[in-house]
Amino acid sequence: MIKKYLASLLAFVLAVSSLFAQNYERYKKLKDTTIKSSHLGFDKKLSILVPIEFQEKTNNQFPLIIVFDKQNKRSNNYILQTIDYLTSNEQMPSSIIISVESEQKYRYIETQYQISDAGGKALENEKFIFDELVPLAERKYKASKFRLLIGHSRYGYFTTSLVSSRLADWSAIISMSPFFSQKNVELTDSVSKLNNINLTHKKYYRFGIGNDYPDDFVKMDAVEKRNQNPLFDMRGYHFKEADHNSTPGLIIQTALYEIFEQWYAIQSKYISNEQTDLSIKPALDKDILSNYGAKINFSLGILNGKGWYFYNNKKYDKAIEAWKILLNAYPNFSEAYLYVVQSQVQLKQRYDETIKAFNNSLANSEFYTEKQKKDLNAELQELIK
Repeated sequence: MIKKYLASLLAFVLAVSSLFAQNYERYKKLKDTTIKSSHLGFDKKLSILVPIEFQEKTNNQFPLIIVFDKQNKRSNNYILQTIDYLTSNEQMPSSIIISVESEQKYRYIETQYQISDAGGKALENEKFIFDELVPLAERKYKASKFRLLIGHSRYGYFTTSLVSSRLADWSAIISMSPFFSQKNVELTDSVSKLNNINLTHKKYYRFGIGNDYPDDFVKMDAVEKRNQNPLFDMRGYHFKEADHNSTPGLIIQTALYEIFEQWYAIQSKYISNEQTDLSIKPALDKDILSNYGAKINFSLGILNGKGWYFYNNKKYDKAIEAWKILLNAYPNFSEAYLYVVQSQVQLKQRYDETIKAFNNSLANSEFYTEKQKKDLNAELQELIK
């Protein structure tokens, strides 16, 4: 019997995550790799996480999240687990996550500008990120134009510097325990200039400081209070007694929630039980694009839940329509075709073409194990016997 509730999707997701031997519900590690940066002149180690619905042969694109300081396993793992938790609860979109390691011998120079130190390679690091890493993510891992950068300490400083130096190249930045002043550099001044810049969509900047740089917090907090640019969404958090290494765990959840709060709010209009007009979907997609400057899909769970809402209320035509919308976004989620067949059975409609589409989707889907594919075929036979 085909499961009828959204909770079944979460159970299925757990089974998939176990298959890949990861401690994630909605992500799988695609690979650990190393690339030689032509701009920096040395190797950078990367770890690539992709959503369970990722597949090279589909047209899906996903937001790109770059997490610096992969070598700090405790904070890196916590950040990744937090992303997974929020994604599993449909609170943020499935994303491509690239963790970037910074070797101790390079960490200072790759985050320091030459204006402060003649040996600094921060400008070369910018080029590595936006001329090498981002194009790689878009070319090989289906990253969209939405880019979120997350950095701590020296990378908190570096990511904050990108707020102004690379304004056109990022969508959101989370800087944890950053400092804002170096020789000949005052980042509070450069960030304050965004108050007078015309933006076409929202830019999100979040910073959080513990007991390490309280004076820096005061200075940037003053910049935040003076900010009147409605499209520069800036907010800071001060944890007065928090140790330098504890700030990532204190900041990351709230910052991620706030960045994707509007995405969730727009989805909520679609999933609402009062919303029965599915033709509203393109307008909602447009709202997301207008707010974030990039297309971001609704979550798989939200789209599936809408189909089951109509099915459970015996609105089978609407259920079919909702699942077709899901399949347009996630064509490798083959079992949605079975849900369509089940609705067509209720309506006493022919389902030959749906079965053909199911077979084609399942044959090309990487979403399922071979055993799960056999189970889905068995469910189909049970439906049409």
